[in-house]
Amino acid sequence: MVERGAARFSLDATQQRAGQGELFVLEPESVHTGMAAVPEGWAYKVLYIEPALVHEWDERDGSAPRAARWVVFRDVALHSALNRAHDALAGEPLGGLAVEEAVLGAVAALRPHLRPGPPDRGRDRAEHAAVRRARAHLRERWDQRVMLAELASVAGLSRFELVRRFREQNGVTPHAYQTNLRVEHARRLLVAGATPAAVAADCAFADQPHLSRVFKRTVGVSPARYARA
Repeated sequence: MVERGAARFSLDATQQRAGQGELFVLEPESVHTGMAAVPEGWAYKVLYIEPALVHEWDERDGSAPRAARWVVFRDVALHSALNRAHDALAGEPLGGLAVEEAVLGAVAALRPHLRPGPPDRGRDRAEHAAVRRARAHLRERWDQRVMLAELASVAGLSRFELVRRFREQNGVTPHAYQTNLRVEHARRLLVAGATPAAVAADCAFADQPHLSRVFKRTVGVSPARYARA
């Protein structure tokens, strides 16, 4: 949720803009960029929700939501619920009943903005499973060199078919997906206090300048500036 200023970001080959008071939802593993849309920059709060929390709705009524209805929107009740979750986390950084209740309240407020994912049928189901195997392989080996032939073997597709299907389902190529995974790990390490040089080594970038180029292209700011934010 945007607290101040405005942000712009690309998601699935579309350009989005979120201003003060607006909320936006990014689905798990979605590849996106993020940068200021106005000269004064922007400030925001984020809540990472485990997919399992959303899928618990399956146990209640068998209709678990899978995807966001829209990316950027306004909702006063959800905004308040997210603030309560942040306040609870600030009060109990290690978690606890109050935190769990506040986070579940935020998930409940988010639910009206979610919709079931598209059904998989016939050949599409098998192809989706093949791409899921490829994604899982990249997640397991995000910091290793993975060749396309290896990935195609895991998926059970030809290299050409894998690249085409992967891009169709994820909006990016396998290489771009793995790069995004490395950037996400780099973000966590920077927030935890690691130096850019150490992050570059730990996240499989060739060197610190390589990290800086990729990080700024993806996130919109340099690693050093991101760590200070």
